Amino acid sequence: MSFTLTSYNLLASDYIKPRFYPRTSPEILKPEWRIPALVQHIVKLESDVLCFQEVDQKTLTALRVTLEPMGYEGYDARKGGGKPDGCSTFFRFNKFKLKHLARLEYSDGNSLETHSGHVALTLVLEHSGRNLGIANTHLKWDAPGTPLAQRFGYQQITQWLLEHQEIAPEMEAWMVCGDFNVEPENQLISVLQKAGFEYTHRGLDIHTCNSNDRAKLIDFIFHNHALRSVPMLPPEIDNLTPLPSLEQPSDHLALSAQFEWIAPN
Repeated sequence: MSFTLTSYNLLASDYIKPRFYPRTSPEILKPEWRIPALVQHIVKLESDVLCFQEVDQKTLTALRVTLEPMGYEGYDARKGGGKPDGCSTFFRFNKFKLKHLARLEYSDGNSLETHSGHVALTLVLEHSGRNLGIANTHLKWDAPGTPLAQRFGYQQITQWLLEHQEIAPEMEAWMVCGDFNVEPENQLISVLQKAGFEYTHRGLDIHTCNSNDRAKLIDFIFHNHALRSVPMLPPEIDNLTPLPSLEQPSDHLALSAQFEWIAPN
């Protein structure tokens, strides 16, 4: 009845500028090394469900070539607006059966800015005879001090909360995960909690990236009351830990947890 899920921002190659990673060898940033290293790192995670963000086309191809023969089924949602990446979700087809798939491109533009192109990829999966909705998303970063109503991330998660029930109105269990680009004390997290979601690593002193020389938790796995979670601890990093590195081929760490249904059918 249990399963594991990992959320992981893979760092799209088009977004890499060596000056952003002064502690990382330029060789490690090259896709010729990094993409195979990412794939092998992912294989070692051995998760039943893999939710990736910032997946460029070359990385997606490499993931399919490796994971599909290992018993995974994968789906992808490209960002809009000509962006080079998207969100991809893979799952073990001996544990899950796909029942429905939906791509949501957020309507988050305004009179001053166009829509961001960011997306949420939602899969409805059958697991142990029960239906499970899993949304995989990458929320857009907002500059500090941006008023709440004007924040892309707030608009995006609010839209997903409004629309996810329309995808599968009778769904018992829901999960939403990804790179949220905010820390736990942000109001966006409170919005999800008030909607009945909680994140797996709440209360733990962990970090998933250290952009701008500050270790922080900005990747999350949320679930509702139908599931119980046991968080898995990522490796420890501090403000100056090199990311990407030989051991960690992205500028984020993978975040994983184990889940089980709280009550039987």
